[in-house]
Amino acid sequence: MRGVLARPVSPALGAVIEGVHLGAAIDQPTVDGIRQALLAHKVIWFRGQALDAAALTALALRFGTPTEAHPVEPSLEGHPEVLPLDSDEGARADVWHSDLTFQPEPPLGALLHAVEIPHSGGDTMWADMTGAYRVLSAPLRAFLDGLSATHSPAKAGGYFAGRDATGGAPASRTAGAAASHPVVRRHPETGQESLFVNPLFTDKLDGLRRRESDALLAFLYGVATEPERVVRWRWEVGDVAFWDNRCTMHYALLDFGAERRRMLRVALAGDRPAR
Repeated sequence: MRGVLARPVSPALGAVIEGVHLGAAIDQPTVDGIRQALLAHKVIWFRGQALDAAALTALALRFGTPTEAHPVEPSLEGHPEVLPLDSDEGARADVWHSDLTFQPEPPLGALLHAVEIPHSGGDTMWADMTGAYRVLSAPLRAFLDGLSATHSPAKAGGYFAGRDATGGAPASRTAGAAASHPVVRRHPETGQESLFVNPLFTDKLDGLRRRESDALLAFLYGVATEPERVVRWRWEVGDVAFWDNRCTMHYALLDFGAERRRMLRVALAGDRPAR
């Protein structure tokens, strides 16, 4: 990875990229190195960055095509691809999830920039869904390999209701129809297999009875979020996180009381999950 030093922070996933400034002058070899670090570590972080909304979007364009900010939540004024995540406006993500998996083509990943951080709390955790699949027994992997699951915005219930910008339309209708995806997806770039289910949006394993589905999903979530497969990041103002949504889940801790937590996020267009 020419010009890019990635310092792993855990054996499972996560690395800090050192000596890189994410401004307009970033060159293509550095972009390529960052992309390889993302594929290797699944989530990477950069300290001490200073990016406004336009610069964050310009950075995202070096790695793919930015999506609309969110199908339900309001974008930053003048920046339709930037999602402001402000705790003073009800933003939260305190449920394990992969982003927008109810869409036919969920995001490839996202860049998240810390603007204002509480004195303590507000950390984000990521879980390694590739590692979760690998530790399962061979018979269970074989069973899961043949399954699909339905992902629905309705599964999230009223989770988006406080920030719905659609004039009161139910989030489940606004966000679009449900999608069915393989329970195990093959990464389009690395070829690695990962579990592709999450508590926020995965409604049911297709073809199973409800109680069978609920029990198996609960087991898989437990495996995925065991400490050996989770990394936790303590934010500082200026940090940028870049994660691969195709093989991770994440969870933002809501543990900072009345203090404010403000972030800017740009997601990248992904592909249709495939086995």
